[in-house]
Amino acid sequence: MTENEAFELIKKALDETAAGLSAKVTMDSHLTKDEIVDSLDSMNFLFELEQLLGHKIEAIDETFDDFRVKRLIELISSH
Repeated sequence: MTENEAFELIKKALDETAAGLSAKVTMDSHLTKDEIVDSLDSMNFLFELEQLLGHKIEAIDETFDDFRVKRLIELISSH
């Protein structure tokens, strides 16, 4: 998967979490620090992201807190 495809997948997962969230995100965003999602929405977002991917992202567990879009793209693209 390319970086652009991964970014589009992230945006789709954000909109599945709450309508309109994707409009707030860029490649340089940090989803929680930039207040795009709160702690509850971050877990819902990760669920939606893995559902769209069709598999679990092994690096993401209950302690995951690196919500930089670039890091998420790395995780998605590396699979």
